[in-house]
Amino acid sequence: MAYRRGDPFVNSSLRFRLASHFTYFAVLWPVLFVSYVVYHLRVKHRRNLRHARPAFLVSNHTLLLDPGILSAVVYPFRTLYTMLEETALIPALGTFVRLLGAVPIPEDPGQFRRFEREVRGALDRLGLVHFFPEGECFLWNQEVQPFRPGVFLLAARLRVPVIPVATVLRGRSWNGRPYLRLLGRKVPVPPRATVVIGRPLHPEGRRPGSPGSLRAAAESLRRRTRDEIQAAIDREGGSRGIYRGQMPRVAGRAARRR
Repeated sequence: MAYRRGDPFVNSSLRFRLASHFTYFAVLWPVLFVSYVVYHLRVKHRRNLRHARPAFLVSNHTLLLDPGILSAVVYPFRTLYTMLEETALIPALGTFVRLLGAVPIPEDPGQFRRFEREVRGALDRLGLVHFFPEGECFLWNQEVQPFRPGVFLLAARLRVPVIPVATVLRGRSWNGRPYLRLLGRKVPVPPRATVVIGRPLHPEGRRPGSPGSLRAAAESLRRRTRDEIQAAIDREGGSRGIYRGQMPRVAGRAARRR
């Protein structure tokens, strides 16, 4: 089941899908526990998922457990998540995250059309595919970083709406301090998390066969989605002062160990 360049991005074999089903639900319940006990998770406007499928989910990436938390948020629906292809290539870890529903984004631009076809098939089967257009995890960040255009080009080409999803974090303290002392070390108190699901945003002004129109529709959609997510964070009181920096890439750490 290990991923190699040139393999299908979305593995639809029966063997893989059965293994994925069992792995996904085995991990989902512990993640649910952590989400509600550690982060005091709240979800707002879940009803916006009911009649929007097929759709792309787009969110800020601010917690290591974002994919698991968002899986809990959209349950009983299921979504696939995109990830860097270099992560999928890591032995064992790449297979594990793919079993959980991660789909590698090709590094080779020449593979984009094949990626598009397979994502279209996943949308037809599941109804939802999730993207983190910031491209990296910015730990506890509440200022949305610039979005990459890929998912918005896909949405414009496929005429599929985007559902903006904001992960809002509010800082907490313990006995008046923003950290705990464990084994002599200071450990930051995990923030309180609220996930806000926005209304679907549809590509505007898309005329078939017009590349200029495609780019304009994608750019408009990218701008509107980012603005909606940032507005939800600001409205819900996201804490600007808790940002902990960009999370190092897992693939980079694996390469250094080798």
